[in-house]
Amino acid sequence: MMKKIIALISCITMGISADGKIGGVTYFEYFNAKDKSAFNFNRQYFSYTNVLSDIIKFKIVFDVGRTNIGSVLIEKNNLYKSEDTRLVVFLKKAQIDYKTSYGKISMGLIGMNTYGVHEKNWGYRFIEKSAIDKYGFSSTTDLGVGFSRSLIDNLNISLQVVNGEGYKMYQVDKYHKTSFNATYGESKLNKNDGYNAGVVYSTESTKSDPINMISAFSGFSGMGIRIGAEYDMLTKGDEQFKIISVSVNYGVMDNLDTYVRYDLWDNNDSVNKNGKNYLIAGVLLNFGEGLSVAPNIRIITYEDSAEEVSNEYRVNFQFKF
Repeated sequence: MMKKIIALISCITMGISADGKIGGVTYFEYFNAKDKSAFNFNRQYFSYTNVLSDIIKFKIVFDVGRTNIGSVLIEKNNLYKSEDTRLVVFLKKAQIDYKTSYGKISMGLIGMNTYGVHEKNWGYRFIEKSAIDKYGFSSTTDLGVGFSRSLIDNLNISLQVVNGEGYKMYQVDKYHKTSFNATYGESKLNKNDGYNAGVVYSTESTKSDPINMISAFSGFSGMGIRIGAEYDMLTKGDEQFKIISVSVNYGVMDNLDTYVRYDLWDNNDSVNKNGKNYLIAGVLLNFGEGLSVAPNIRIITYEDSAEEVSNEYRVNFQFKF
């Protein structure tokens, strides 16, 4: 823990003394559900970016979050206790980008190409993760290398080879994950008007059957409206998981947005009926100077009619600097 704090302080000091850029974003919330009401700290990101030359730049991101609450038992002096749940600092990204005449090469702990455009089509990461991230179809960062380039105007491709375990674990076997992304159109609809459409395919070998994911997505932004839609399918041996996610945002005024998102998750188990539907609806207020507040309601319904409908009321906060 101390080493991580020292590394973070060193990064900040380096940013002050060098020609780099320091940034950060904070996510926290208040939520009220049937059995619980609480303020909750979601995430704190610290980032440092530096352009070393016309062809090389790097970015480091530290993430502050909680460990898995009570999920691990630690043995000490023959006594067991739940894992410590205090906030900890860990490395989320350490990416070097090298530009060539053929395209961009990325290496290190790099951002995955499986979810980024989807997340920007949705546009509200601080309220909720993108569907692929939320339902565990892909890690957000991983150790490996990647190559990306623009083939023609507005058509971008990306190919990555990574460990497959994500940023929370080291490599535990000899197998790796390969991921391909092809996107046509504007990739940052949360900032720019336009449209996009694309596909993602990833495969990871295992001792038995490979783990495959395919995703098709599209989005539109213009006239104050942003729309995103995606279809995702993950296959693990005989198991198959599917997501359909649709979101709509409308800018009522410069500092006021309304939004609604609907996710349908299903694992094709007609016997146990584990499918569920997730609805988010609310408004977002931008107060300027990096502060956003988003009251919303969340409703979860289940394929199994015996399951009770879940209602939550939340107020999400975001602060950027």
